[in-house]
Amino acid sequence: MDTLSLTQIRDFLIVLLAVMAFVVLLGNVIRTVKDWIKPQQSAQSWRTEMDKSMADNTERIKKVEDGNRAIMKALVAILNHEINGNSKDKLQKALSDLNEYLIDNI
Repeated sequence: MDTLSLTQIRDFLIVLLAVMAFVVLLGNVIRTVKDWIKPQQSAQSWRTEMDKSMADNTERIKKVEDGNRAIMKALVAILNHEINGNSKDKLQKALSDLNEYLIDNI
């Protein structure tokens, strides 16, 4: 049985250190790649949330605009009635439209 010489032990330790350094380097590369990908993933999830929120807000704004339109029609009909003393059918139509809006949306 051969005995190990100092040069063989030294060579073994050098190879062992090189392998361990390679493993550490590989781990650092993987961590760096993950750190690069992480902001993009969080930005993508934030954008998905914002798109959903914008869709909800757009629908709410449309409802508010519809309500304002119904109120303005009723106001114009009331003003016409006050000025002319007639326009009862416009006033009744405006009341009907306003009731329809209030029933459907509130």
